[in-house]
Amino acid sequence: MTNRAKNILAAAAMVVASTAFAQQGPAPTYGPLREPVPVPGAKPINVAGIDALKGDGIYYVNGTKIANLRAAATAGQGNRHALTETSEDAKSGTLNGQLDVGSYVLNGERRPRGRPNFAIPSTDGSVYLLYSAGENPLRIAVKVQAFDVSDLPIQSFLRTPENYPRQEAVRAGSTRFPANSVAYLVVARFVDDVLVLPAKESFTGATDTAQFVGNFSKQIPYCLSYEDRNGAKPYAMFFKTASKKGSVQLFPAKTGTLFCDRTSTEVAAEGEWEERTIGGTRAVVLSFPANVDPLDTGVSNVERESARIAFVQPTKGTPGVRPGKLYQAGAKIYDYQYRFNKTAADAIRDAIGAQ
Repeated sequence: MTNRAKNILAAAAMVVASTAFAQQGPAPTYGPLREPVPVPGAKPINVAGIDALKGDGIYYVNGTKIANLRAAATAGQGNRHALTETSEDAKSGTLNGQLDVGSYVLNGERRPRGRPNFAIPSTDGSVYLLYSAGENPLRIAVKVQAFDVSDLPIQSFLRTPENYPRQEAVRAGSTRFPANSVAYLVVARFVDDVLVLPAKESFTGATDTAQFVGNFSKQIPYCLSYEDRNGAKPYAMFFKTASKKGSVQLFPAKTGTLFCDRTSTEVAAEGEWEERTIGGTRAVVLSFPANVDPLDTGVSNVERESARIAFVQPTKGTPGVRPGKLYQAGAKIYDYQYRFNKTAADAIRDAIGAQ
């Protein structure tokens, strides 16, 4: 082969290699979700959060079950409007049902989230919901966006928290909302940094945070929860030990095994851990770079801007470090589901055969 032919082949190989690299592209990053976009034709109307809650209140349709949250017409001490919530499903609330929060942990003690007790209006039109009437209640700020949806198809407004059509939407067919129908989009924020535990807790085998970090910094990794889906990347995690903070290494994890194990010794990604005391409770809080999909660490899509994985150490009730989350003050919690006024909710009930 002549030198000229060799040079042509080498150049061609370089083109193929560079093309393959360009096609592969950089690793994906996972930033905040898009703001919910209203259904076309929905007309924004100016309704303060407290006004939406007064009277008949707002309604949430979950399958064939309906929940209702309403506020007292007049305020009591501290401009608090007492709230009443009813639900045909004991596990379903009108707001923030997309979050798996069984309890929040304050001063080492679990406090059931329960149902909101009071609403306090804000000057910007949002409303603060207080869970628990005692000291240091759980506080969630809620912004309500109202839309006139009269004569629009009901089917278009029956969405999941992550913006997919609900299964029951097909039953609505071509039925449209009657006059004076209002739909609401809700964006919530925790007012304070809050440690939470899920409704179904699991135990890590450690009695305190120091033991937890030590247990998973040697031979045995900790397998993070993940959403089982196409393209999922389960991770086995090792702590790099330090005094109160350090790094974590993520490895590809084996699935379907009784004990956590990794499939490779090659580090897939690195994150950080830090021991923090939040609301009088100690926890190990994790953070990961933008190229780690939150769905592969146990954080859902709708909370990925607000939640970080935390291993929480309650000191009262059932002890031991347990997987939970830290919800960060001021960060958005997305929800693509609509809530409705009574007129719209009654129309949905009739259209899909809800109870």
